[in-house]
Amino acid sequence: MPKDARKPRDSGRKGAGAKGAATRKGTGKGGLSPLLIGGAVVAALVVAVVVGLRLEGGGGEQETSDEASAVDHIDAEQREWGQALARRTADDPMSLGSADAPVVLVAYSDFACPYCASWAQETQPELVERYVDSGDLRIEWREFPYLGDLSNTLSLGATAAGEQEAFWEYQEAVFAQQDELKSADDPDEVLDGIIADLGLDADRFHEDLDSERSRIEVSHDFMEGQQIGVSATPAFIVNGDPIMGAQPLDVFVRSVDTALAAAGE
Repeated sequence: MPKDARKPRDSGRKGAGAKGAATRKGTGKGGLSPLLIGGAVVAALVVAVVVGLRLEGGGGEQETSDEASAVDHIDAEQREWGQALARRTADDPMSLGSADAPVVLVAYSDFACPYCASWAQETQPELVERYVDSGDLRIEWREFPYLGDLSNTLSLGATAAGEQEAFWEYQEAVFAQQDELKSADDPDEVLDGIIADLGLDADRFHEDLDSERSRIEVSHDFMEGQQIGVSATPAFIVNGDPIMGAQPLDVFVRSVDTALAAAGE
């Protein structure tokens, strides 16, 4: 992704650091307990999982565009829940776009998942250009490392990169070298090369990667995803509308446009 696409204007990513990371897991809107999700919302998410998700990285055949968004007409309760799921922390280093954007896309992803890589490389830049840069959409990343030890390490690395304001550069680099990381005898060596190429402070990176704070953040994301019905990646919630799998761009465009209309934009 071009550098300017990774850093749209008014992205609210400045001044993250340790304070920003702690705030990101605070008790604001993002602190809403999944146990408060209404029955209709849970049912919609379960349908979405059945329709769209496949194990082993969302693999297998993807649904058609008409089938991908499990709910054609999102009711007010589900829209409200989708807004509550968004954290909207201004200095969250793992979010793109204005904290006040009318639509928030929450993305649950695994860095070892090939479909997550495809979405991040092909669809995410288009959404940034169409909606994030204009202030209509915010993308909030969630770590969902369910594919093993490498996934977990890369998720911890993502939080560490975020501490140096480099999460989106890390995302791009890790997905670009995903095959090499997965096939390497020593993936830590490949990761060290990525960190060096990004110009990050390696000692600080590894300290943050091994920190309790990073483990808590990754666990928080993972448990949140599990509690709303995510079982594989990628999985997305767009103002309450679940989209499962690396669906075509037009699926996301339709969902965002519908959410904008519902928000009166």
